[in-house]
Amino acid sequence: MFRFLAKSALATLIWKRYHRPIVATFALLIGYFLVAMIHGDYVDYVKGAADTTYLWLSYLFKWGLLIALTVAYYLYLNRQLRQSETLGQGTPNPAKNTGTKSTATPQSAQDPFAAIRSKRKLKSHADVALDQSKTGNTENKRGSQ
Repeated sequence: MFRFLAKSALATLIWKRYHRPIVATFALLIGYFLVAMIHGDYVDYVKGAADTTYLWLSYLFKWGLLIALTVAYYLYLNRQLRQSETLGQGTPNPAKNTGTKSTATPQSAQDPFAAIRSKRKLKSHADVALDQSKTGNTENKRGSQ
């Protein structure tokens, strides 16, 4: 039962993150298949009719469609990638929601780690625990970092 839940969770995670590229790839493959199938039917018809005067045009049309499908696929995925990057860059600013002025600079508003870099001394959880054990004080000092 745990294996089923793990597989389901993994499939859900992959689908939520990559559903657009997966659907676009399937659409591209179906488009390739349809173009090849239609072209193959046309070639069979031309061979049966023994009229090959415009056969070269069908090959140009086929390769033009394949290239157009590939370019459309690339542009769609490139646009989706750019949209996901711009959505991931912007972090919500709580100062905008409350109506108060923000004291952060534009650089620190874009950089979520700016507050950490500006600290004089960084302390990890282990450092805090060691300080607490040395002083014998068991109150939580994480808020005073």
